[in-house]
Amino acid sequence: MRSWVLRPAAVVLGIVLLLGLTEVGLRAIGLGDPVVYDNRLAWGYRPLPDQTRLRLFGARVHVNALGVRGPDVPAMRPRDTTRLLFLGDSVTWGGSYVDDDDLFAAVAARRLAVDGRLVEWLDAGVNGWGPENVLGLVRETNGFDSSIWIVTALADDLRREKTHVGEVPYFNAPPTTALEELLVRGAYALLTAYKRPKPDADLQRLAEANLAHYGAIVDHGRAVGAHVLLVWHPTTEALASDVDAYRDRFLALAARAGGVGLDLGPAYRAVGGGVYLDGMHLDTTGHRVAGEAIGDALRRIVP
Repeated sequence: MRSWVLRPAAVVLGIVLLLGLTEVGLRAIGLGDPVVYDNRLAWGYRPLPDQTRLRLFGARVHVNALGVRGPDVPAMRPRDTTRLLFLGDSVTWGGSYVDDDDLFAAVAARRLAVDGRLVEWLDAGVNGWGPENVLGLVRETNGFDSSIWIVTALADDLRREKTHVGEVPYFNAPPTTALEELLVRGAYALLTAYKRPKPDADLQRLAEANLAHYGAIVDHGRAVGAHVLLVWHPTTEALASDVDAYRDRFLALAARAGGVGLDLGPAYRAVGGGVYLDGMHLDTTGHRVAGEAIGDALRRIVP
């Protein structure tokens, strides 16, 4: 009789210990304390202000009082300072596996500052964003009084509608445990496996609309007195084939800002193409290469 009592107790204890060890392990690699997002009409969602996290494998992620990734800066830019605003999706955000100081936004700012110029940088990229999200942000904030807007795009962005909370595995309220965060992300990956792309005709219409959104971003930047640099980021497939739909049309929009665009493809090829974490996102080396190329382009266009 005693063994029948002890056996279920041992099973329960084993499960509790397993869950506890799993929680400890997940927290050790940086899960359990994710960046928390808002839920807004204008831009869909973006990080809430004033958050600092140590995320995947110790990468530091700091969201300042303006609600963008990067150093703390005053709301109004000092008159003797060049403020860079980086706009885009998860490629610009950099992922929680890249430390703030290693983002291409930080690398480009340091590149621009080598001649003694005072430079601030703001990384307003957000995971899952499309051009309409970016447009909503700059219309609402006027670009945080930034001197230069750097808008990074890739082919995937042109296939996106405005993204909202609930369509992405991000949190408006923090999870209680690391296991909870893992389960949410796992469920999202499982559910999206059943998604199918829109018909080609719909994707074509969406791309045209998104090119118009990028044009509106450029126009709004000029209206508030900012320089605008348009940057094209190729995927691994596009880098290998040098066939990238909409790249040239996107970069041609830069003429509306009185300048030229930047294709990062040549910079990636110059280092052998070993800049990606996956088919789209950059590793730390990729952020360095992209940041140096963007920094050099900025030095050519900044007064």
